[in-house]
Parts: sequence; C-alpha cells; structure tokens
Amino acid sequence: MFEQLAAVNARPALYATTTTPELWTDPHISRKMLAAHLDPDVDLSSYRTAYLERAVDWMTDHFGIGEGRRVADFGCGPGLYTTRLARTGAEVTGLDLSPRSLDHARALAAAENLPVRHLRQDYLTYREAIRYDLIIMIMRDYCALAPGSRAALLRTVHEHLAPGGAFVFDVDSAAAFADVTEQASYAPSLMDGFWSDRPYFGFHNTYRYERERVSLDKYEIVEADRHRVFLNWVRHFTPDELTAELGAAGFTDVRVLGDLAGAPYDSRAPHFTVHACAADSVAAEPR
Repeated sequence: MFEQLAAVNARPALYATTTTPELWTDPHISRKMLAAHLDPDVDLSSYRTAYLERAVDWMTDHFGIGEGRRVADFGCGPGLYTTRLARTGAEVTGLDLSPRSLDHARALAAAENLPVRHLRQDYLTYREAIRYDLIIMIMRDYCALAPGSRAALLRTVHEHLAPGGAFVFDVDSAAAFADVTEQASYAPSLMDGFWSDRPYFGFHNTYRYERERVSLDKYEIVEADRHRVFLNWVRHFTPDELTAELGAAGFTDVRVLGDLAGAPYDSRAPHFTVHACAADSVAAEPR
C-alpha cells in the first residue's frame, strides 16, 4: 500500500504525457465539461456571459468581422463564440474534439438558421484549403499544450491565415504562477462525481515546475476495475516570452492586451491576450 500511495503522489516528469483529449471524449466527463461551459455565472470552462459578449463585440469591431469575412474558432466547444460571430454575417468554422459539445454548437446555430461549419477536428493537425481573416483560441487552451504541440498549432494557424489575418488567443500570466501552491488532497468521488458516474477514489496533486514556469494538476481516479490519470498542464507566460515564441513560428505585429475585450495589459492580472499576424501577410489596420 505504501508503494502504491508513493506512486500516486510522485511528481511526473515535465510534459511526460498529455491527457487533454480524454476530457472531451469521455462520455461522463464531457457531459460535466459541457455543463460547466453552459453555466453563465462561472469561469470554469467558458467565461461569464457578460464578458463573452464584450469580447465578441470587441473582436467584431476591431477586426471588421461581418459579411465577406471568414473566422475560425479553434476549440469552439458548444458554440458560444461561433454562434455570436456568425450573427455578423461572417463565414464561421468551429473545430473541436468533443462530439457532445459539437452537437450543442450545431443545435445553437440551427436554432437561428446560421450556416456555421462545426467540424470534429484536432486543431493541431487540421488542414484545409480555406484561409481565415481571424482565428481565435479562447479560454487559455494555448497554455495546456506542450512545446511541440504549441509549435504544431502555430504551424496550423500560420497556414490558414489569409493575408492581413490575425490570430487572437488568451494565456495564463506569470503573475498567476505566483499564486500556484503545491498541495495534495484525497476524497471519495473527488469533485462531486466529476470523474465518473460510478464509485471511485480520487487523488489530486498540484505541482510547480519553477524554471519552466509550469503548473500541473494531476488527478488519479481509482475505480473497482480501472485506474486513470489525468494531467492538466499550464504554462504561464510573460509577453516577451510569448512574442519570442510567436516570432520563431513566423508571426509578426504581435500586440499584447489585458483581455479579449481590448483592455490595456496589466502585468499583475492572471491572464492576458495576444493577437498576431503571419509574417508573410500584410497586417490589416485595426478599426
């Protein structure tokens, strides 16, 4: 028993593995994730409705989104952004791995007769001839990716941006890393049954990787007939680090903002937003 508990509490090697897709494809967990997305009063999986509306208004105005423009949402979830952006008359595409979330997104669009394309696609490997004027990635998905996966994502985005197009996404900040505390906890049915609809024992460990400024929440879920591990990695960035990473991937005209609604950057805030253009395109003048 001691050896088993020691293994449960062992610190994984940095980016030893990633388990993000399982959160969106497991039938039980994806249902819980969708419920969190659709709660308008929490920031767990999607932002609160009031902020979401401000973000869409800012992006629509700043990037001139409307008829004749093409927009893609990488990791679109249940269509909270794709539906609102499609109301402008733009051609909108959403990519996601979760069948449950995509079903909800398609139902939202159909209810308003909006011709949104919702594709079950991995945005790391997505390839299509279409080019977009704006690609968005919301809720700090970028920070959950290992370095190789971030490079793959940026290649995908670069290949799919039209001349003058922009990539807009938000990240966790270095300031937020200062608030991460290493800890360990245990509970039967940890997180009120979030991880399974059957009885289970849950172990949650939080780790800090100081040099790389990465945090990890590791969840070990033990049921009668299976033992699963979920790893939630979060890279915390400074604007300079992110600008350098984008520059190495062929992006230019990198602009740092405080949030998705165009607020000024604040180094003390837990998140910030970046938008950038592909280096071989001409940056459009913001409106």
